[in-house]
Amino acid sequence: MNGFRQLISSVALLLLMQGIAAGQAFEDHSLLLGWDGSLSAELAGPTSGLTSSSPCDDEKSSASCQAPAQSGPARGLFPLLGLPGANADSQGIRLSGWEEMGYTASSSGTGRLAVQPAMNRYGQEFLLDQFALVFEKPVDKDHFSLGFRAELFSGADASFLQGPGDIQNTNPRFGFVIRQLYASAHAPLLSDGGLDFELGRRGTPMGYESYMAPGRPFYSLSYQWDYAEDGADTGFWTTWHASDRLDLVYALTMGANTFFTFRTSSPSHLAEVAYWLQDAKRTRLVATLLIGDQAVGNTLPVRLGTLDTVLELRLEQAWSKEFTQILQANYGCTQSVPILGLGQWCGLLSIGLLHITPQVDFRARLEWFDDIDGTRTGFPTNYWALTTGIDWHPQPWLSLRPEIRGDFAGEHAFGPAGTLDRTDHQLSVGLKCLIRF
Repeated sequence: MNGFRQLISSVALLLLMQGIAAGQAFEDHSLLLGWDGSLSAELAGPTSGLTSSSPCDDEKSSASCQAPAQSGPARGLFPLLGLPGANADSQGIRLSGWEEMGYTASSSGTGRLAVQPAMNRYGQEFLLDQFALVFEKPVDKDHFSLGFRAELFSGADASFLQGPGDIQNTNPRFGFVIRQLYASAHAPLLSDGGLDFELGRRGTPMGYESYMAPGRPFYSLSYQWDYAEDGADTGFWTTWHASDRLDLVYALTMGANTFFTFRTSSPSHLAEVAYWLQDAKRTRLVATLLIGDQAVGNTLPVRLGTLDTVLELRLEQAWSKEFTQILQANYGCTQSVPILGLGQWCGLLSIGLLHITPQVDFRARLEWFDDIDGTRTGFPTNYWALTTGIDWHPQPWLSLRPEIRGDFAGEHAFGPAGTLDRTDHQLSVGLKCLIRF
């Protein structure tokens, strides 16, 4: 319970910091507009219930990459070439995708780095992180309809993300997985928004950040994403759009990061409530509960418990058209850990997204993560990290994202994996190139 009390105290502190940083909001409190005049897929944050026009379509009901259909320039190369890309007729089959590549320099040395950063986890190396092709048929939200999504995913991140049932890649710098593969249906029942169903493997609705390069604000990802969420799971997913402001999600899955196979002998359960406080959709509250045997993906093999429970709370606030902030808290525990018994962890992060010019956005992320019993990272200590970066998008299909990240720990946790050459602090600098198809 010490970790839970620390989490509550830190939530109060960051809420105070958030209020000070936000200052006086602009009179126009509508959601943050993207550089092309539409709601930005990467900047505006989760906008469940809106029609997506990015390669991230339907990755999660609260995906940070969802946005309304755009009237501005096409965001990918496929539409510019006349191919049936992400801006195609919603009744037809869409083809979209993206490629991410980048270089990371680290003060900790070369090779694979322990603990963080992720997924750009190799120091002083260039990586082809992601190459993805998405084939999908979206459902019609106005009538009963059927659809599907298939996401072919390769690169260094595919090796990092592989789970039970996936093709087991032996090369840590390049692999292939089918990251999402599901059939979907929409039924106009119970409310005007109706019910959505998915059967198969799909991305979790948990967390603001996404594994998909177009759907996250930074090259690197947070401790919460890496150590306290579930990934892409196989199961049966139900979303009830109870009203224009309220979505309810339930999923029965085969466990964390699974591809049509059980991680253990029992299923996992995910429940989520997402609620907009205003009709104008400026403030969104999201609560997610995950419970099950090995329900959390990234776990040390020697620290596996028998029952994982995670509660995540998230606040998304559009202070103005130029500035959006996300505050996310996460508490989890696992039972029957060898030697330890109960293993606990908790974390807090705040992300700020600032629209500067039509081609430039500034992002900052401040986070704290406490691996109370060492079951997540191998070190029972606190971690702090500050990440800042720029997104420069000179073309609708091209983004360049440099970032600087500083990590600090209460123990000597950072350094090349497999060595004892560790330190309690680490500076990393990354440059990512993102091309949308």
